[in-house]
Amino acid sequence: MSTLIRHALILALALSTSAIASNGEGWQPTLDLRYRLERVDDDRFAEDATASTLRARVGLTSPDWSGWRFGLTAHANRHIGSQDFNSTANGRSRFPVVADPDDENISEAWIAYSRPDAFQLRAGRQRLAEDNMRYIGHVGFRQLEQTFDAVALDLDALGDWQFGLKWLDRANRIFGPSNPNDLLAEAELNAWMGTLSRPVGGSVLALYAHRIAYDDRPASHRNLGLRLTGALPRTERFSYRLEFARQDGIRELDAVDDQIYFHGRIAQKLEAWHWFAGHERLGGDGGYAFQTPLATLHAFNGWTDQFLATPADGLVDTYAAAGTKIGEWIGLLKLHDFRSDRGSTDYGREYGVMLKRPLGAGLAFEFKGALFDGTHGRPDVSKLWFTLSGHW
Repeated sequence: MSTLIRHALILALALSTSAIASNGEGWQPTLDLRYRLERVDDDRFAEDATASTLRARVGLTSPDWSGWRFGLTAHANRHIGSQDFNSTANGRSRFPVVADPDDENISEAWIAYSRPDAFQLRAGRQRLAEDNMRYIGHVGFRQLEQTFDAVALDLDALGDWQFGLKWLDRANRIFGPSNPNDLLAEAELNAWMGTLSRPVGGSVLALYAHRIAYDDRPASHRNLGLRLTGALPRTERFSYRLEFARQDGIRELDAVDDQIYFHGRIAQKLEAWHWFAGHERLGGDGGYAFQTPLATLHAFNGWTDQFLATPADGLVDTYAAAGTKIGEWIGLLKLHDFRSDRGSTDYGREYGVMLKRPLGAGLAFEFKGALFDGTHGRPDVSKLWFTLSGHW
C-alpha cells in the first residue's frame, strides 16, 4: 500500500472518529464492517473455493455549508486464513473465482453543490446507482464496491420533468485498484448518460440515452431506451415494470448490428408475503449481444453470476420469486430459467434461497445459497454465502 493511500486511510478514520466523538452538528460519520465466508463448487475446477474475508469501510460526509458539501470514504479488505480461492489478484487460478481481493484505497472523494428545488451537482470519485442499477451501479454485494470518477448533475427546476446527466471518466472496479490486471483494476471511459423522467398518473415514464466509450478495450456502445414503472391501476399492491432499449456499437464496434433489450416484471406486496415474476431479454446474433458492463450485475440473471457478460447468442431470463417475513427473519426463494435469444438454446436453471435477520446494535446476519444446473455444455455451479455485517 502506498504512503499516500495509507495516509488517506488514516485521515479518513481520524476525521470520522473525531466527528463521532464530538457529535458535531451535521457531520455524518460512518463505519461499516462485513465478514463473509463464501464457498464455490464449480464443475470446471477439480478443487472447490473457500474465501474468508473481512471488509472495513469508514466514511465522513460534511454538513451543508450554503449548499456545499464534501464526502470521503476509505476501504480495506483482507482475507483471513488460507487463500483457497482465486481473488483475480492472488494467482490462485486452480480455484474458482471469488472476486474479493485484498485491497486498501479511497472509494469516494467528492465535492457537491446544490440549490433547493433547482439542481444538485457532484464531482469526484463517487458511488453511482441509477434506477434498478441495470446500466450503472455500485455492485454492493461484493466486498469492494464499484465507484466512478465522474460528474453528476440532477435538475429539479423543470416542472413535472426531472433530468439527470452524468459524465464518467473512470470506473474503479470491484477487483481493486492494485489488481495486476489493469483491465480488472479500472476502466478508462469517456461516457455520457442522460435520463429524462416525469410522473404519469401513478407511474413514472423515463427516457434515457447513453454513450459509453471505452479508451482501453473494444467495448464502446450506446443505448437508447424508455421505461414505465409504477403501480398497476385498479389493483391492490401490484407494481409493474416495462422497459425497452436498443444498443449499437460505436467507435471500434461501429460495424456491429443493433441489439434489443426488453424487461417486463410484475410484483405484489402483501402483509407478510411478497412475490414477483419477470421476463428479461438481452438480444444477441451470434457475434454481438446486448451488454451492460457497468451494472450491478449480481442483481440480475442469477446469484451464481454465470451471465456477467451476455453470451453472443443473447440471453432470455424468465424468473419468479416469493418472500416472507416471520418475526425478525426475512426469507426469499428464487427461480431462473435461462435460454439463448438466438435459437432458444436451453442454458439451464438456477435455484436460490436467502435468509437474513437483524441482530441489534447495527449488526445483521445473512445466509444465501444458489445452484445453477447447466445444460448444453454449461457447468453445474453452487455457491454459499454466510455474512455478518455491522453498520454504524
